[in-house]
Amino acid sequence: MAKRSTTTVRQRHSITEICAFWGMTIAALFYIFSGFINFLIRVIKSLNGTKTAATLSQICSIFTLLGNIAIIIAIALPAWGFVKYKGKGWKVFYWIMLAVFAFGVVLGMLGSIL
Repeated sequence: MAKRSTTTVRQRHSITEICAFWGMTIAALFYIFSGFINFLIRVIKSLNGTKTAATLSQICSIFTLLGNIAIIIAIALPAWGFVKYKGKGWKVFYWIMLAVFAFGVVLGMLGSIL
């Protein structure tokens, strides 16, 4: 009887796939932690624990910020792959838009952290 042979195929992944996968994974975990902490905040506030609720609220905001940073990375690296072979104007536009995007995320979260 002939022996069956199996071959394994090694697949290479692009930086886009890797960034998208890990950015989504990290952001999802931080958003889940943030949602769970928000739930705890509501329960603690109903029990009249305002200091603890305030501390948990800050922790929740930090988790959300970290999730947003993961999304920035997941978007920024593949976007660079789009512009890296284009002209200098595209590259300048990329860096300006990345800075504006990151600033908007941080500015949007700043109110809830402080």
